[in-house]
Amino acid sequence: MGQLIFSTNTAASKQLSRKTSNGQLIRVYKGIYTDAQHDEIPSLIDGNWADIVSYLQPNCILAYRTAFEMRPVNGHVFVVADVKSRFKIHVSKSLTINVLPGNTSLMTTRLLIQLRNSNFSRQLLENLSPSRKSKSIEKSLGKHWVEEQLVKILKKRGEDELNLIRDEARSYSSECGLADMFNELNTIISALLTSHPIEGVLESDIAISKVSNTPYDVDRVNLFKSLADYLLHFKFDPISYQYSSSSWRNLSFFESYFSNYIEGTEFEIDEAESIIFAHTEIKGRHVDSHDISSIFDQVSDYQEMSKTPDSAEAFVDELRQRHLMFMQKRQDKNPGQLKAKPNKAGSTTFVSPEETVGTLIKGFEICKSLPPGLSRAIFVQFLVSECHPFDDGNGRLSRIMMNAELHAVDQYKIIVPTVHRESYLNGLRLASREGKFKTLVKVFYQLQCYTSSLDWNDYGEVRDQIELHKAHLSPDEGVADFNRQIRKFKFSSNVL
Repeated sequence: MGQLIFSTNTAASKQLSRKTSNGQLIRVYKGIYTDAQHDEIPSLIDGNWADIVSYLQPNCILAYRTAFEMRPVNGHVFVVADVKSRFKIHVSKSLTINVLPGNTSLMTTRLLIQLRNSNFSRQLLENLSPSRKSKSIEKSLGKHWVEEQLVKILKKRGEDELNLIRDEARSYSSECGLADMFNELNTIISALLTSHPIEGVLESDIAISKVSNTPYDVDRVNLFKSLADYLLHFKFDPISYQYSSSSWRNLSFFESYFSNYIEGTEFEIDEAESIIFAHTEIKGRHVDSHDISSIFDQVSDYQEMSKTPDSAEAFVDELRQRHLMFMQKRQDKNPGQLKAKPNKAGSTTFVSPEETVGTLIKGFEICKSLPPGLSRAIFVQFLVSECHPFDDGNGRLSRIMMNAELHAVDQYKIIVPTVHRESYLNGLRLASREGKFKTLVKVFYQLQCYTSSLDWNDYGEVRDQIELHKAHLSPDEGVADFNRQIRKFKFSSNVL
């Protein structure tokens, strides 16, 4: 790709004009040229927009939404300059510079080499200002955005930081022509600090939830919304399950066995059979043996697994009850009690304790927008896993809740074999850290298909099949054989 060339004096301008006349260069805008091809120019402008703004308005500051987003949106950027009235510079179809009059020295900072921009306090004021659309783009991000930013600051840095922001805005808002915006900002901060009534003041769910003592993790909720949007692109054909006492018992056995094995409660299949079917305890492993039997007791209860909550409050209560049921022997893990301390896995930090209930409630509300069956089951599993509401047992609980959603509509439950552990966890990691859901959805889709392909009516037969497919082995030992099985269940999507 070529480069942008900026004219710096009269002699340079003449030389660049001659090269343009000779076809060596293309004139992009007055004083701006390029040696790129025509089809490369939009990308070139998009990648060098700050250089262009700095060249055409050298003393301006990035302001309003641009000061926060630091990029063109729909081809528009907004700047403040020492001018008498607003105007636009149409550089090309891919870049319009909206120049607004204002102070360029107070409440500024520098995030780019070329340009200064409004600092955070000023961004809050600017984005509360009335906005008129310019080709479907508004200069202000609006009150909801301001409230969400303030809640984040309150959560991370506390009340003192909000008061510092308010003091700075009070000191300089008039000189920046933003006095009216300060009055609104002051009211919002007062409401967040509960020194002012919230009725008719706060508008965003996150701010109202914070003040109402049901705060939630806004980034996680946005992630859940993205997953729901992704799942709505699919129409999964239901995989119906026909009940028989033997098939239900056998499926529940392997569901419990694998769910515990994934979490580190490792037994040989023969040992797990002895625990569940012979009601024996493995010597020296009293609590581990209980883990196997307690999960089995829950997932094999046909009526219990038919229960799905009809409200957000019932959802949280059900999580606590199910957790209490299978963690009774682990009193050090506070069975049935939501976490009081933050928890993490690897580099992933889960929802904070104070935001757990609010995030579960918001997530459940999103869940109800999905059709019953596999879509809702996948969503619930990820919701519980991502919130990690308890000190321990979250993975097992998330899969119980997933399978309850499937059983409630008479569909096959899902087993997650040991051999597929890394694919399953990789799907969770990609969804959590990068907002990429394809792997997670593919894993559960193929595992439901695989589960339904086994003959659960005969225990000996189904165990032989599982061992033949190497499903009970570690990924290093059995992944090649197991992948040959699940490749039979084609998963395709136009969604990336």
